This record gives sequence, C-alpha cells and structure tokens, in this order.
Amino acid sequence: MLPAFTVTPDFRPRTWGGWRLAPPGDEPIGEAWIAGPGNVVAGGPLAGRTLDELASEHGAALIGNAAAPGRFPLLVKLLDTASWLSVQVHPDDATAHRLAGPGAVGKTEAWYVLEADTDAELVAGVRPGEDPAEIRSLIRQGDAALEDRLARHRVRPGDAVLVEAGTLHTIGPGLLIYELQQPSDITYRVYDWGRPATAGRKLHHAEAEASVDPAADVTVVHPSTATGPTAVVRCPHFSLDAVDLAGGSVRLDPAGRTVHCLTVAEGRVTVTGGPTDGRWRFERDRLETLVVPADAGGYEIAAAGPARVLLACLP
Repeated sequence: MLPAFTVTPDFRPRTWGGWRLAPPGDEPIGEAWIAGPGNVVAGGPLAGRTLDELASEHGAALIGNAAAPGRFPLLVKLLDTASWLSVQVHPDDATAHRLAGPGAVGKTEAWYVLEADTDAELVAGVRPGEDPAEIRSLIRQGDAALEDRLARHRVRPGDAVLVEAGTLHTIGPGLLIYELQQPSDITYRVYDWGRPATAGRKLHHAEAEASVDPAADVTVVHPSTATGPTAVVRCPHFSLDAVDLAGGSVRLDPAGRTVHCLTVAEGRVTVTGGPTDGRWRFERDRLETLVVPADAGGYEIAAAGPARVLLACLP
C-alpha cells in the first residue's frame, strides 16, 4: 500500500504569463505543472522519483487498474494569463500517432476557472453556422480573419469547459485556470495575435488543419452549489470533481481503480489516510496538490471552514 505524497511544481515561463504562480523573478510564469509524468515527488519514501518512474515501478498500485500500464495517466496544470495565448488545437490519439509518432497520445483537456478579471474571456470552438471548409482554409493560410470566426465565452470563477481534441481554443488575459488533460504536450499553433514566430514558438498550419474538428461543440459548465463531491467534467480520458466542504469532512476511496490528484481551489484542508500502523496526514493550502495512490485505501478530507478541492482521476 503506497502512501499519499506531494510533488514539486514545475514552473514554466511563458510570453503570455503573469506573476501569480511563483515568487517574482526575471520572467513571467504562465504554467505550473503540478501533477504529471515528469513531476518529482517532494518528500517521504518516494522522494526524488518522477510520477512516470513510479508508474513503471509500481503499476496499478499507483495509477490504478483503469489506467494503461507504464505511464502516469494525467497531467494537471495551473495557468496564469496576462495576455492572450495563441489560437491552437490539439490532436486526438490517432492523429497524434500519425503526426508525432507511435508513442504519442492526443490532448483532450478541461479548464476550471479559479480567478477571473471582469470581462475575462476564453475561446473554445467556432461560432455557430461557420463553414467547416472555410475554417480549414483560414487555418491552412494562417489568415488573421480566423479571429472573427471564433466562439468567445465570458467566464467567472467556478466555470468549467471541456476542450476535446480537435477544438480550436485559447485563453484570454486576466484568468487563473486549473487545467486537467491527457499526459501530452502536443500543441499546434494556428494564430498568435501578431507576435512574431520564433524557433521556440512556431506556427503549425498543416498540423493544425490535420487535427482540427471545426464542428466541435463546447459548453461552459457553471458551478454547483451542492456540498460533497459533485461532477464537473466527464470524458473517456479523465474525470474532474469538485469536493465542497462547509466545515466537517468527507471520505473518499480510490478503491484500486484510479489515482486521485487533489488540488485545493479554496480554503485549507487536512487529508488523512493509510493503515493503522502507517497513517499519513497532510495540510494543504489553496493551489497546493496531493497525490493519493490507487491502492492507498479510504481517506478523509477535512476543513475547519468553507473549502473546495478539485479531484482529478480516471473515469
């Protein structure tokens, strides 16, 4: 039976990033990768190992019997946007295999809005009634006219969006986003708001055209007011639940089926579990994460006041 553990965030500078995710430095931080294949365990008996290494060594004990063997099956990030990301698209599994090699996986993702400035927007999909052939032509040409065909969504904290592979999308300024996705970093940029292409920031018109589904339908899910675990997003690749507490506690159990990745969205919580002779206990503040292995058994999340925890796992 593996104990729960914390991992070290991987902070990544981005042109469009802000200053909310890490102490002030020389570059704005756009992404914090907080639970994924390359993240390193921060302490305890598993310290220094990546989640992929642990998945290979411990198999279903860590990732669960619902996961494909040998690889950590999820990637969780935090995004801080001070300006628009590029308009982009991700391939599905079959297209990723074809374009990036047999070991590649596609990238369906979900967004949960943690903070939003007034009038903050994101883009997901194209406007109703747009001609798919015209959308593909604009992608192929890298035409700035694509901007006017995109579906913009005004969002507020607690809103969530499932962005399936093939969906044109981007995130606007003034947002702090929790992102859950397949363990892939394949991104094909279509349009970058006039920023010049560089060696590290290329446009990928042919790959994007091959990956796009112009008919992809997107819905913004608004927050639930229920207490306890409630479903936020469901898809074949992952599940995202919100666990709300108004003080008190809730008990969860991965039941050997799937790893649980817990990230505190609001408040402060205590998470306890493990056998009688090997109990573990973690205090987690806002934006901090805890990984609970699939064979860890039942565990309890408790809070002295209002709190919300995001639970990422396999469906």
